Amino acid sequence: MTTKIIEKLLKDYIELLNDEEDFNVIISVGKIPDVKTFKTHSIILKNRSLYFRNELANINKDKNNIKPINLNHVSIQQFDIIIK
Repeated sequence: MTTKIIEKLLKDYIELLNDEEDFNVIISVGKIPDVKTFKTHSIILKNRSLYFRNELANINKDKNNIKPINLNHVSIQQFDIIIK
């Protein structure tokens, strides 16, 4: 029973990562010309990572209410693993 609940929560979490709607953070990863953007949800980032909690507290929203984060020191492959 517990395993099924955990599996369902993990599935829901992965769906949020792939959700292109209702995001409020855009993370740009990699160096030009290899840059990838991840559209994410601050509530998840803040609750899963002290780094992002601190980072998001110090970033202002843009005109679209989005908080941009630039992680050009992290490779796309590394961040893809981290975010999942």
